[in-house]
Amino acid sequence: MQMLEIVQSREKMLAMNEALMLGSLRQHELAEASELLNAQLQREISDRKLAEEALFKAGALQRAIFNSANFSSIATDAKGVIQIFNVGAERMLGYKAAEVMNKITPADISDPEELIARAKALSAEFATPITLGFEALVFKASRGIEDIYELTYIRKDGSRFPAVVSVTALRDAQETIIGYLLIGTDNTARKLVESEKIKLDQRLRDQQFYTRSLIESNIDALMTTDLSGIITDVNNQMEALTGCTRDELIGAPFNSHFTDPERAEAAIKLALSEKKVTDFELTACACDGKQTVVSCNATTFYDRARTLQGVFIAARDITERKEAEQRQHFLMGELAHRSKNLLAVITSIASRSLSGTRSLTEAREVLTHRIQALARSQSALLIGGFEGAPIAEIIRLEFEGFSDQVKSVGADVLLKPRVAQTFALVVHELATNATKHGALSVPNGQVAIHWSVEGTGAEARFKFQWQERNGPPVVPPTRQGFGHMVIEKAAAQDFGLPKITFASEGLCYEIDAPLAVVVAAAGQLLEENTGTTKVDNVLDVID
Repeated sequence: MQMLEIVQSREKMLAMNEALMLGSLRQHELAEASELLNAQLQREISDRKLAEEALFKAGALQRAIFNSANFSSIATDAKGVIQIFNVGAERMLGYKAAEVMNKITPADISDPEELIARAKALSAEFATPITLGFEALVFKASRGIEDIYELTYIRKDGSRFPAVVSVTALRDAQETIIGYLLIGTDNTARKLVESEKIKLDQRLRDQQFYTRSLIESNIDALMTTDLSGIITDVNNQMEALTGCTRDELIGAPFNSHFTDPERAEAAIKLALSEKKVTDFELTACACDGKQTVVSCNATTFYDRARTLQGVFIAARDITERKEAEQRQHFLMGELAHRSKNLLAVITSIASRSLSGTRSLTEAREVLTHRIQALARSQSALLIGGFEGAPIAEIIRLEFEGFSDQVKSVGADVLLKPRVAQTFALVVHELATNATKHGALSVPNGQVAIHWSVEGTGAEARFKFQWQERNGPPVVPPTRQGFGHMVIEKAAAQDFGLPKITFASEGLCYEIDAPLAVVVAAAGQLLEENTGTTKVDNVLDVID
């Protein structure tokens, strides 16, 4: 019995121990489950707080945007009737929210002409008729297309202002459109800036056109270079001077278009160092080899920050001036030469005037008259600015002092001014030579002068002949002085090379030149004879 009780008691103790161990285990599991549940609850609370904070922030942001005075926020129902009209909309449009909510659509405060134009444009774009009014404002948004456009809003007081509007369709959970949100900004300032920019751009274009017109209208060849002497701009005159196009000139070295590149480069360097260069002569060389003497004036130019940018150069063609200077030099030389010869001519005139059987009174009158005729020939030679000069008058003035020994026969021809001057110089040199060495140096000597116009039209030619007779034996000159240069080289410039014959019977001088080159205007032809016209103009005998 005792053993049985002991066994039973031991079994009860084992069962109790197992129950205690199981209870302890369950208690531990419950504790762990409780901890897990508590942690999960804490996470859910934290997430909810974060969500609430995010929602609060989003709501605050939405309220800030919606209540912003810088944006007009207008929300409508599906039919377009205004449901929300924020502070910005009130400020921009001048309406109170109560005046427009549940009463009008955004189309009622928009420019009707723009709505019509927008409806037409959208109808054409989507190939579907669009109703004028609110539908034109939200058509794209209703189809899920992002739509931002410009339109003109009309304020309560009737004034207008440009606005940029963004339209969004508002949809419910089933994607059904329940309204529209139109957010707009006043575009007046930007429009003013754009308008001013357009005006400024136009003024700039006008100024550029004006400046370009000034540059192109200048008679000088104008160009600009950078600091290294590379051409950056030119005008039409520079193209004409060099025979190169604008594209060919820009980017090329300035000195490459002149016969003396080193001198041209020196002009640029001088301008950069002295800031200004005047009357700097260069010889431009065109693409075809033509050379032109130019006078260059140059100055430096700067940008708005007063930073040196390059050199502005004006090159003026001074060919005519150089020719005039050479001609003036020539005339001064001729004047000096004539002055030396005048004494010899006057001596000869005086000698013949005082010889013979004339009384002293008669001889004095003849001498005075001949010297005056010589003076008139000098005046006729040096007077400029006339349209032309008759050959007969040039010869008459030159030979009145020798009219008893000179006979002239020729057509009524009016020479061009420059040609007439050359011709007068030639005739004078021939007369001077004849007076000193030829037929007019002896009492019986004779000079026959003949000129004619032969041929017609473009083939017509001017011919002149000077023939001396009964003078001293002719001896070809051993040297060629100034007088010979005049009768040969000066004459060749206007008439072509003359023919000079030192024949035993007397000097013969002939000119054969195209009529159009020498004649200023056709004189009245007093006699016509098969293409050759002549008129006798025998000088009256003074004696």
